[in-house]
Amino acid sequence: MRTTVKILSVVAAAACAVGVSACEDEAVQGGGGSTAGASAPASQSPGGSSTPGGSGQTTVAGAQAIEPITFTDEAIGLTETCDQIVPDFDAPKYKAQSDHQTDTVYLVHCTLDFSGNLSSTAETNHSLNLIDDNDHHHMTMLMQASLEDDMKQAGLHPIGYDDYGTNHIDGWYGFVVLGVDGKAAPMPEGATTLSYERSSLTGKDGKTYEAYSTRAKVTVKNG
Repeated sequence: MRTTVKILSVVAAAACAVGVSACEDEAVQGGGGSTAGASAPASQSPGGSSTPGGSGQTTVAGAQAIEPITFTDEAIGLTETCDQIVPDFDAPKYKAQSDHQTDTVYLVHCTLDFSGNLSSTAETNHSLNLIDDNDHHHMTMLMQASLEDDMKQAGLHPIGYDDYGTNHIDGWYGFVVLGVDGKAAPMPEGATTLSYERSSLTGKDGKTYEAYSTRAKVTVKNG
């Protein structure tokens, strides 16, 4: 049964990657980060703190500080730093649906800064994902729209369409790990990677930007 669920999860993720309408949630970050393109290791900065931006809190109950992970997508002038994770976010509205009761919800706090001519738009969309280091078929799915109400209820700013046209964004991404055989199937503690994937794109100026992907290990800070 676990194998079947894994296959369905991968198929669902792949469908979102090509923009299937049923995956509207994933479209918030570009419904389809491509795995094509050169991969490069992300840098982990020694420090880092959240700069309040937009609306909402920069922390929440259950949040764990992680060694800051910085993704630098030089082609589009984006620097994205993620510094907190909530491993089991309480999402009562989302879990009120019977088929979501065994899902595990994760939140990741990130700040995005665009430099140059591009900003947060549909053209610069990208996808983040949490992946099991020991089983690459075991991963999260971005579910911004489905988790938006729960995040706002907690006083958080969900990164999404409302941020389009801005150069600085401070907010949260919401992810879901599907349950397996009626039980929760959370990501393994200490063995999870955060990936960044962006499909190739053509800007309004006609310039083409090659696809880009990278990833970094998620390390929770001690103390």
